[in-house]
Amino acid sequence: MSGQKVHYISTKDFNNTERGFSWGVEIVNVLTLAWNAKERKIYYRKGKQYTPERLRFWILHTFLPLVLELERTYRILHVGSVEVEGKPILFSAFSFGGKSTLTDYFLKQGHRLLSDDSLGIEKREDGYYAIPSYPYHRPFRQLETLGYYTENFSTTPKPVHAVYRLEKAAPDASVCITELKGIEKFKAFHYSSFVDFDFMKQERFAFFTQMAQAVPVYQVQIPWNKARLPEVYDKIVSHSLTIENSKENI
Repeated sequence: MSGQKVHYISTKDFNNTERGFSWGVEIVNVLTLAWNAKERKIYYRKGKQYTPERLRFWILHTFLPLVLELERTYRILHVGSVEVEGKPILFSAFSFGGKSTLTDYFLKQGHRLLSDDSLGIEKREDGYYAIPSYPYHRPFRQLETLGYYTENFSTTPKPVHAVYRLEKAAPDASVCITELKGIEKFKAFHYSSFVDFDFMKQERFAFFTQMAQAVPVYQVQIPWNKARLPEVYDKIVSHSLTIENSKENI
């Protein structure tokens, strides 16, 4: 939780329960955020260390994705996402796995941003759609900040083209892309969940199982050497442009 002490809270923790608060989170000494499902509104209460910048961060980065997930509006994935020739590709990795760095490199090459950190996924009749998040990206390690604003931001939901799971490799290793199948493919979605509530386990399992059958997933071996980012970039772009034909065989 971005280096802060955070509690989930319920209606009994609010003094004014007649407002219809459903649940909320308290970021200790910073602020309290509450979701009113009936009104479809977010309320907040200032703490001693409150700032407008912190309010914006906690709503966009953490609270709103939680609301969208718990309201079953979207499934939220903890991924970076950009467009390659208008098609969304997703970068999945564990913390400090390189997805923010790679997302930033793609942006510097002129690609459009969908998400730096959390991305909504919506199931539609014709596929699984990436729902753009907010126009900020953070290629650096600093808590409670959204990072840099970018005007090159996608505002239109589009079908997910492919998912790339990033795997660290030795600095001199080859850049390799291999397709994932079976349980390994499912894990790429499962371990990219933004939130992992036990009571949603069954429905989340069903969603990702079905998504894994419809969206191609690849593992990218990433040499841990920033000087080789251009090579990684070229490999992923070239690969993403050849996926269309292979989708028929998923």
